[in-house]
Amino acid sequence: MAILIPNLETAKAAKQKPTEGELFLLEHLETRFGKEVEVYFQPCFNGDRPDIVLMSPNLGVIIIEVKDWNLDLYSIDHSNKWWVNTASGQQQTKSPFQQVFAYKTNFFNIHVNGLLEKNLKNDSFFGKIKTYVYFHRGDEGAIKRLYQPHIDRLREQSQANVVALKSKHLAFEEYDRTRIFLDRSRRKFERDKSFTILGNRLQNICFPLAGKNNVFDAAVYDEFKRLLDPPRHYASQGKLIRYSDEQGKLIQSAANARTKVCGIAGSGKTVVLAGRAVNAHKRHGEQVLILTFNITLGSYIHDKISEVREDFPWTCFEISHYHRFITGALNNSGIEIKIPESLQYNSEDFAAAKRIAKERARYLDENYYSNTNVFKGAEVGGKYNTILIDEIQDYKAEWIEIIRSCFLEPDGEMVLFGDEKQNIYKRALDQGRRSKVVEGFGNWTTLTKSFRYAAKSPIIPLIEAFQKHYMLSDYEQDVDESFQLGLTNVGIQTWCTFDIDDLSRVAATIILLAKRNRFHPNDISIISSQEALLRKLDYELRTSDAHKERTLCSFSSHEVSTHNKYSKSSVQISRAKKIGFNLNSGVMKLSSTHSFKGFESPLIFLLINNDDSPEMVLTGMTRAKENLMVMLEPGSPYMDFFRNHLNLLDLNTPTAPPLKGSAYAGPAGAETAYFKI
Repeated sequence: MAILIPNLETAKAAKQKPTEGELFLLEHLETRFGKEVEVYFQPCFNGDRPDIVLMSPNLGVIIIEVKDWNLDLYSIDHSNKWWVNTASGQQQTKSPFQQVFAYKTNFFNIHVNGLLEKNLKNDSFFGKIKTYVYFHRGDEGAIKRLYQPHIDRLREQSQANVVALKSKHLAFEEYDRTRIFLDRSRRKFERDKSFTILGNRLQNICFPLAGKNNVFDAAVYDEFKRLLDPPRHYASQGKLIRYSDEQGKLIQSAANARTKVCGIAGSGKTVVLAGRAVNAHKRHGEQVLILTFNITLGSYIHDKISEVREDFPWTCFEISHYHRFITGALNNSGIEIKIPESLQYNSEDFAAAKRIAKERARYLDENYYSNTNVFKGAEVGGKYNTILIDEIQDYKAEWIEIIRSCFLEPDGEMVLFGDEKQNIYKRALDQGRRSKVVEGFGNWTTLTKSFRYAAKSPIIPLIEAFQKHYMLSDYEQDVDESFQLGLTNVGIQTWCTFDIDDLSRVAATIILLAKRNRFHPNDISIISSQEALLRKLDYELRTSDAHKERTLCSFSSHEVSTHNKYSKSSVQISRAKKIGFNLNSGVMKLSSTHSFKGFESPLIFLLINNDDSPEMVLTGMTRAKENLMVMLEPGSPYMDFFRNHLNLLDLNTPTAPPLKGSAYAGPAGAETAYFKI
């Protein structure tokens, strides 16, 4: 018998119980396959909730969407769109085939590390996942009524197209365009029909790969397994966390709680979030939703939860970022995201593509992500007893309202965490100069003690001076209660200028500085607001004859973004890179400042561009635990500040030859402070 996860009794007792069709299919699959097949019921990974997933080593994966629909109420139009008859008339509904195909696509683009790259390199790799839609109450007559008229119509149109060409009533170019369109349309209808499963066709469910096919190797299987059935966490895997009095109060979960938590950089907001998440699950035994804005933060929050010394199943935490969560929720609810044809531009004209991409993002935000009525009348799959949101300063008020009204149980708790001085997206502030959110969360609770910095770290006074100089009129200044005056500087605190057209010199400086001070690559992070700049710098670091450094990036590589075949998938690859971004990967890391929010590193190389906002610069500075190397473009508006607060980097020391023609010379007459190595 197949292995059911969870077993039938547990599934029946779940909060969201299986439908009649789901239960019937689970019982069939359990007896149909052997113990080498795992059958997952409603697994949840990053917001996706497919009904049933089957997996077997060497055989691949099957995703099945189950519908208990009365198909007599449904119809399909010429564009393969589904419609349902209701009391108020016909309404469009999302195609179940489109829904299950979205789950499959997300396996590659979002969830499984490295799967997208493997698929790009092997065209047959996408076939390792098979999809079906099971209509529990459907029959052969209903399926034929839905599909056969369209298939017959398109075949007749194809024949007419051939006749028109032979009779010379149609030019070949027009004939060929019509042929391609009709063939593609017909194949879509035939494909969906072939993926249809009825009660008398259950034997047609089969895995996509042969037993000897090595495409679905152990590494890929393990990655799927990690997502579908993560191992349980035990208290012995955690570590003793000493919470401050402030933190100890905030980690206590309570029904109906509405709380806002802010704090200075390094004050342990993520530690509190992790502790509260575990305590919430212990309190009510249900799943906890944790949302961020930054895609890369998911793995970091996962690590912080792992440090909590408690027993818990990893399946009880759903960690996602807002846009990914809403996209998944729309798909789970059968709501189709419709993008106008004018916003689907895909061409080699980069400027036009970039402009239309911005327009498309604005359209999606207005119609879906910030539309407080987007789930009106829809069946939302499940609500949560606890919702914790990090990076609240990056959220719009509409997003908070959507999450609270659509996904929070009536007696559920909702806690918001943020730091308004990292407001790099310029969201609105309230009268108290804090992040503006919807009403009903009370006053801000502030964490005032930083735990990020070493006892003698000079980063704290540098941050306070920067806030006072650039941000005092817009924000309340942070005061770190742990900081003591009179401490001497330790480590690296220096600055220089850099030439954006000579990134090989920047790479050489980073490597030289790291080697002189014996920094392990894992302790080095390079950040900038400009991902394109970092992409070129990463290429220099990896490929220069002088140094071939291994790196980890939160974006696609230079080779991918400029490759004829892979460049169109650059955005999806970058998203996958962000999800898999690991602070303790053992190698040097490059990330945009946007993606590095919430992280910290012993040594930060911060490349500041001339148009960076004070919020952007401050966010970058506060990522450094002890050592900060600031690199400025010539003419930077921040030049005077860093000249007055940091040492000017001088690479011309007795231990290394000078860099001739260095771009790092300070302005004329500037003092030179030797950097101690």
